[in-house]
Amino acid sequence: MYIIKIILFIFLFNLFMGIFIENFFDFENIPKKYGDEINDIKISPSKDVPKIIHHICPKDFRRWHSKWFYCYESWTRIYPKEEYTHMHWFDDELEEVIKTDGFEWFLPTFQNYNVNIKRIDMVRPFILYKYGGIYADMDIEVYKNFYDQLDKEKVSMVESPYKGNENISNCLMASPSGHYFWLLVIDRCYKYTETYTLLSTGPQLYDKVYADHPELVHVLPDVLFNPAPWFEKNDDIYTKHFNTVMWDGTK
Repeated sequence: MYIIKIILFIFLFNLFMGIFIENFFDFENIPKKYGDEINDIKISPSKDVPKIIHHICPKDFRRWHSKWFYCYESWTRIYPKEEYTHMHWFDDELEEVIKTDGFEWFLPTFQNYNVNIKRIDMVRPFILYKYGGIYADMDIEVYKNFYDQLDKEKVSMVESPYKGNENISNCLMASPSGHYFWLLVIDRCYKYTETYTLLSTGPQLYDKVYADHPELVHVLPDVLFNPAPWFEKNDDIYTKHFNTVMWDGTK
């Protein structure tokens, strides 16, 4: 009888914990209020992707790679400013995003990154959490409007063609505002602050979160959104990433 009671207790305890974990998400590294607002990690708090295009770039055009000019022009042409808001985040002013948009608690970590690309990487989940919309690296050219291809309640992330490094990439992403996926990325990043860029703030970090919560992510297939350099352009492709790697060795 005693053994039966122990088994029953273990069963009920596991059942309770399963329900608790399913309906409440406790974050270790970000303010408690975020976790308290979440009833179910799988349910998006908003149901639409705002028509906002985000780019991060140097304010000084002389620092732009030559490919960036026609890539940027493609976004303003395919997503006209009459319908879409284009927001520019200058890479020497990113600290102000953390300071002024309610994320001051992340400032010490943001300031302590040893290379600037980590700050350029890590400001993205904060921007998309607050504003939502589409984020694209400056070296991505767009050929067709893919707004209707986005899942309006999930995070959309482009698939990587370089499966030896990562499965998804943070070069092209979209989401509703306030999506919980970005909190998961921010919470996870603390584990890797001292590691190399791809893992600490880059696509491998997103891979870690995606592996745990694939139900939160709508993957944009690489053959249509991120074809490898050896793929030829065709009429089905929406975007192409040119990998100009301007941040390599950045200070």
